[in-house]
Amino acid sequence: MKHGSSLGQAGLILIMIMAVIGAVSVGVASRAVESLRSSEIENASTQSFKAAEAALEVALNSKGSVPSTPLPGGVGTYTATYASTGTDGFVSDLVDEGDVVQTSLVGAAGVTSLNIYWNSNAAIMVSLLNNTGSSYSVTYYTADPNDARTLTSKFATTITSPITYTKGSYTFKTVSFGNKLSVPINLAAPIAPKLIRVKVLYQSSSVGVEPIGGILAGQVVTVNATGTAQNNIMTNLQFSKLSDRVPVLFDSVLYTNGSLTQ
Repeated sequence: MKHGSSLGQAGLILIMIMAVIGAVSVGVASRAVESLRSSEIENASTQSFKAAEAALEVALNSKGSVPSTPLPGGVGTYTATYASTGTDGFVSDLVDEGDVVQTSLVGAAGVTSLNIYWNSNAAIMVSLLNNTGSSYSVTYYTADPNDARTLTSKFATTITSPITYTKGSYTFKTVSFGNKLSVPINLAAPIAPKLIRVKVLYQSSSVGVEPIGGILAGQVVTVNATGTAQNNIMTNLQFSKLSDRVPVLFDSVLYTNGSLTQ
């Protein structure tokens, strides 16, 4: 009887050991499967993010929407929508001395003038480019809040209507400014205004551009990009910026028969 009892106990212990080993094996296998699944999801997420980035770059370079495009190897797709919308004005980031902020007037509706705001002791030079398709002209406006400096700069400090420059306290787009220059815009003129450029001189300043009587077209570019990878994992990216501007060298070479070499 004792021998049979010992065999029974040994068998029970063996079954318990096998059960423990089985449970451990199942746990290890489960963790391995979960780790593999997490790795696959992470790889797919990275892939979808890179696909969305690719769609964003293609849209910005082509200045247009991107249709659903398969990724190499057929592991996913990317797509993007590109929009260029109008605005009731904007405030730039800090503009360095000698740098330029520009605003396209192509497609503007109802605009009769532009208020140009700036701060600090900076001066500004505004270039209004006009074009009929076969000829062009440029009209310049200047303003300098430093009365002593105008003895050498010859920039106007007071301009009579319809072009007015005033010092004061102004708020535009929740930003406070100390200077304002109002520039008339005649969209129906035979040589119609196409572009206005504001150069900041002597020191840096933020610049605000406010259209009066209407809106400016195509000032804000917005891109919504989507990348899709395996298991339908998606990444969405949204990007907004002001429209591209012509480099500041444009003002130095366009009207002097000069050239640029890179």
